[in-house]
Amino acid sequence: MSVSEKAIPLARGVRRGLAAALVLSTVAMVSAADAQPGVPAEPARRVPQTQMGITQLSNDKLDWLLDAKFGMFIHWGLYSGPGRGEWYMENQGILPEKYRQFAFPESGEACFDAADYHPEAWARLARDAGMKWMCLTARHHDGFCLFDSPHPNAFTSMQTLHRDLVAEYAGACRDAGLKVGLYYSPLSWRYPGYYDVAGTNCLPNKFGYKTDPSHLENARLMKEENYVNVKKLLTAYGQIDHIYWDGGWLGQQGSDADGAYFHEPGKYLDPANRWPIGKEYQDIEEGTGKALGIMGMVRKYQPDAIVNPRYGWMGDITEEEGSRDTTGKVRSSVICDKNLTMQNGGWGYNAQSIAKGDVMTRDQLVRFLANCVVRNMVLLVNVAPDRHGAIPDLEQKRLREMGDWMARMGEAIYGTRGGPWEPVDKQYGFCYNGPVVYAHLLKDYAGNTFKMPPLGALRVKKVFEVYTGRLLPYDGDQAVTVRDIDRTASPADSVVAVVFDADIRSVWK
Repeated sequence: MSVSEKAIPLARGVRRGLAAALVLSTVAMVSAADAQPGVPAEPARRVPQTQMGITQLSNDKLDWLLDAKFGMFIHWGLYSGPGRGEWYMENQGILPEKYRQFAFPESGEACFDAADYHPEAWARLARDAGMKWMCLTARHHDGFCLFDSPHPNAFTSMQTLHRDLVAEYAGACRDAGLKVGLYYSPLSWRYPGYYDVAGTNCLPNKFGYKTDPSHLENARLMKEENYVNVKKLLTAYGQIDHIYWDGGWLGQQGSDADGAYFHEPGKYLDPANRWPIGKEYQDIEEGTGKALGIMGMVRKYQPDAIVNPRYGWMGDITEEEGSRDTTGKVRSSVICDKNLTMQNGGWGYNAQSIAKGDVMTRDQLVRFLANCVVRNMVLLVNVAPDRHGAIPDLEQKRLREMGDWMARMGEAIYGTRGGPWEPVDKQYGFCYNGPVVYAHLLKDYAGNTFKMPPLGALRVKKVFEVYTGRLLPYDGDQAVTVRDIDRTASPADSVVAVVFDADIRSVWK
């Protein structure tokens, strides 16, 4: 997705500052004294911040994402042709003129032909899985656009297939009642200047690019194409609900924030910047006469779109990428997206992994989702269609299995918030909605009883298993011990619903 295996340590370093801020915020939350005995500390409230002239979206505008909880990521592009992952061009050091062959029939069985691309089937699968939004790679790091870009340097599906694949996708999402997300990468391996933005110090690369003064202008063209592409995505496809930037770091080194001086992701462009956008491509703000930067355009054309931090601006949300277990405290003062891919071997289609059946099980996906829900996070799960546009059968099977599970467990997922107590890693955690607290018991938790702490003066009215709907016996009426929990019906996540006599939030009033 964002990095090759060798680049993973760099990418982890990119987000250390965000991770540190997250830890500090959650530590502050849990160190607050309880308002009264038996009442957990009120969750810290997210306070929107301003950076580069752009203020984060209000909490109200993020509610749909927190309510939705579960979405579909789709990595699909030229790399789907050879079927060896989305970093194939860079991993093999394939020069742009050779790589572009995957867009044409001459490449044979490696040709990206989109012959079976039916985005309405993707959207139907997402709904079957219980997902509420989708996010498609409109352009990945190989620089191939799945949309019709007006920039003369752009390489697009309209040129090769005479189809605007993003337009088809956006329409299918809306027809299915799903929120529309778009992924876009500002880096492009098609430009030598990406590794040598000043033309004075070419960074290490697999393409054989060397330091060359002409790279200054080449990098400027890459940036300019981005501005044209992003404006097209913001203006031509209706309402965009989620934007996933990926690849603001330059020369595959440093952080996304380190590349902000080049990309200018804030509200305005700097007239003195060394990589200016051509005046014919600038978006001028009425009243000020100033040219808008990337986020300036986003807020102008898609004011409600939720964006992440990977273009160099701080983002409305943060994220945790990859298949490591989600651990730690409730993320209450930030909104955090966990994203991972079902298939081992990359985010883009990997024929070998699919042939081996090397895809996550339903119970693995359930565990990831549960760990997100109890920490007030959302989960974005990636599928990898083949070169024709068909999502592999095994990935479809897994998602429909998830849908069957969600059909029974949805009330303990959708619309909930993490807490009111902190989770215990690899054991259990809590979420709540109205008067109900849901205790998610992971497979590692031993036993068929569970002790629920008291919530001030609130009293328990009933307890039931969410998966089976069966009423459960319990002792006590404030701090209760629940007995006879069936740990076999949904062993990856056994959910107990404890219904109190008032809204959970009333304990903090």
